[in-house]
Amino acid sequence: MIGAGSRAMVTGGGVRLGREIALTLARAGVNVCIHYGSSEEAAQQTLEEVREFGVDATAVQADLRDPVTAADQMFECVAEVFGAVDILINNAAIFEPGSLDETDESAWDRHLDINLKAPFFLTQRFARQLASGHDGAVVNIIDWRASRPRPGHAAYTIAKGGLLTMTRLLALELAPRIRVNAVSPGAILPPPGSDNEYLQQLAGKIPLQRTGSPAQVTDAVMFLLRSDFLTGEVVQVTGGEHL
Repeated sequence: MIGAGSRAMVTGGGVRLGREIALTLARAGVNVCIHYGSSEEAAQQTLEEVREFGVDATAVQADLRDPVTAADQMFECVAEVFGAVDILINNAAIFEPGSLDETDESAWDRHLDINLKAPFFLTQRFARQLASGHDGAVVNIIDWRASRPRPGHAAYTIAKGGLLTMTRLLALELAPRIRVNAVSPGAILPPPGSDNEYLQQLAGKIPLQRTGSPAQVTDAVMFLLRSDFLTGEVVQVTGGEHL
């Protein structure tokens, strides 16, 4: 059972949903490694807040545009602090607009590397470092578009669709020692550069007629970590937007 004393790595853990997940884990007594790409100041601030809960914590920088190298760097760093981790939260992602015609090779590679290739090789590295006889859990943060594609974010949607398939595939491949599940958020936070007006415009299109909060996503993450008879599941935190 995942709980107090467990050790977690959260990618993109310094900002936005990653930050909320890291703080929620720490509140539950979980030791946390916060990965960040370029948000060093925010990651250090989150690290200080995490430590206020009395858990061990560290931060590690790695560029997920080079996924294999990043995975090696991150797990080598965390091994020096924790020895190993038994929770991996694949949260880091980029979200850029682009139709089929607008998406160039650079945008394609960037989305596939960060949003799909990195979670794959991080999970591979996670499985290899987990000590024999120990159980582990992976939670991937995907998107409702993964199961109900909409035009406008081609590379992003394809990468998240791949992450959905990866969740189910690796749940089979890594059982019984490692459970692999996913949380699929809907309208929770506005994209970087947007404000709450962006969310307000979405509310009327959602069956529950409102947007969600980061706490509802972290509740779903903790539910999956604590539910030791669930694997290959996707929890939709969308207010019905995915239907």
